[in-house]
Amino acid sequence: MKNILVPTDFSKQAKYALDFAAVIAKKASAKIKLVHVLEVPSSSSLHATGEVESDDPMEKIFTIKLIESSERRLAELAASVSGVKVETHIHSGSPFKILTHEINDSNVDLLVMGTSGSSGIDELTVGSNAEKMVRHATCPVITLKRPVTIDIKDIVFASDFTEDQPALIEQLKLLQTFFGAKLHVVKVNTPHDFHPSHDDIIAMDAFIKKYGLENTSRSIYNDLNADEGIMHYAGDIKADMIAMGTSGRTGIGRFFLGSIAEDVVNHAERPVWTYRLHK
Repeated sequence: MKNILVPTDFSKQAKYALDFAAVIAKKASAKIKLVHVLEVPSSSSLHATGEVESDDPMEKIFTIKLIESSERRLAELAASVSGVKVETHIHSGSPFKILTHEINDSNVDLLVMGTSGSSGIDELTVGSNAEKMVRHATCPVITLKRPVTIDIKDIVFASDFTEDQPALIEQLKLLQTFFGAKLHVVKVNTPHDFHPSHDDIIAMDAFIKKYGLENTSRSIYNDLNADEGIMHYAGDIKADMIAMGTSGRTGIGRFFLGSIAEDVVNHAERPVWTYRLHK
């Protein structure tokens, strides 16, 4: 892991993400790319060189002041992180498009971002942007809404264990090894999608053996719906992180329909790690 991308809108959730990214960066000897996306007036444009172009002189002045303020705040955030190289960048446009471009163009290994949850309205930490990145990012994504103040020692991995997912499991193993954590694989049964425990145990054991998962437990958990079951199980065992696969497409398994992962991202009180399945 060499490059970690952290978007910020200067909210407290974004600062939590930066602080956690710094912990990871120190452990991995990685650098952080701290990005702020500006919402500039509609008739203004911001060039890559930082030059502002606008037909309205007042809008141009406003945009210049906005850039100056953002640069100052970014510099303060970067300075608050010690022992890690932090690069700061300002862009204008759609946060989703900017972050996607950064991931693909800068060989980003991990995206760490704050989210205020489904009821939030902040520009960059709002659920919709986090959900889009969870569903479409080509690198692993960690989302969080609370400070991470403990070591990651127990990770819940939720799946239905029906899909071949070597790329996901490869990334999951890297995550587990990086933190030196125990992996708790769980299958959530719900009234609308219930399977006999005997069948689930066979499928889970075969999955664990197939991918050579170690330092691992397995559990079957019953709840009214899948996302609440994942969060309730994680709470019951006092897990430090939830890990899930997701997909930008639908119809390839109930745990990989972006909606379940996105619901967990929106509502979980602990960090959520996701990785998009590649078909």
